[in-house]
Amino acid sequence: MMNEYVLAHIKAIQQDLEQLKNHIENPGCKVKLKGLWRGVDVSEGDIEEAKQAVFRDAYKSSGWKT
Repeated sequence: MMNEYVLAHIKAIQQDLEQLKNHIENPGCKVKLKGLWRGVDVSEGDIEEAKQAVFRDAYKSSGWKT
């Protein structure tokens, strides 16, 4: 029972990694913002700020500068 649970999570992670790989290999694809985000302008600065917030520990430990 526990093995099935673990295997299901591993499969889900594999699928997520495959999607990420496809996204990285095809960076030209556009993301369409719908619903709540429609009409909102997202700048490169906004994206960089979000990256730093998400990966703040990596930015601190590696000394990355943006």
